[in-house]
Amino acid sequence: MNALDHTLFLSLNLGPGAPPWLIEATLAFSASLLYVAGAAALVVALAATPPLRRAAQRVLLAMVLGTLAVELLKRGFNRPRPMALGLGQQWLAHEAGHSFPSAHATLAMACALAAAMAPQTGGTRALLLALALAEGWSRIAVGVHFPTDVLAGWCLGALCAWAAWRLPVPDDARLRRWLTRWR
Repeated sequence: MNALDHTLFLSLNLGPGAPPWLIEATLAFSASLLYVAGAAALVVALAATPPLRRAAQRVLLAMVLGTLAVELLKRGFNRPRPMALGLGQQWLAHEAGHSFPSAHATLAMACALAAAMAPQTGGTRALLLALALAEGWSRIAVGVHFPTDVLAGWCLGALCAWAAWRLPVPDDARLRRWLTRWR
């Protein structure tokens, strides 16, 4: 870690003087966005029209790829979280495990970009990207990640979204046959 990363962290981290409403809103956003996005993608993957189902399957695949990649990378990097170094204000109770890369930033970007690759309006794409960027900021603001953890997560998430649209996914008929065999 370097001085620039520490300086950026301290400038983005919500300090003790932050308004309580901002702290609460940031905590709620940071803790819930991925669950809402994952649940929405799962519902669409199960119940929507075939083109939307296929897009939702790509979103879920990107999130799975992101989860696997983060777990592998965290094992390879032994980078402490800001709290372990006594930096900033920690607003979120979090284990002191490895911080690089940010899983939340990875999954938010994987979800947003995989969804943005599906046919839709430009306004929706902008909203998805804004939510992914806000998720990354929130992880710094609540004190659990450095900016470079989040930046690496965004890049990794983008790679996972790209891979999810390049990997073969079974069509509905093949998926139904496969699920029937496993019942």
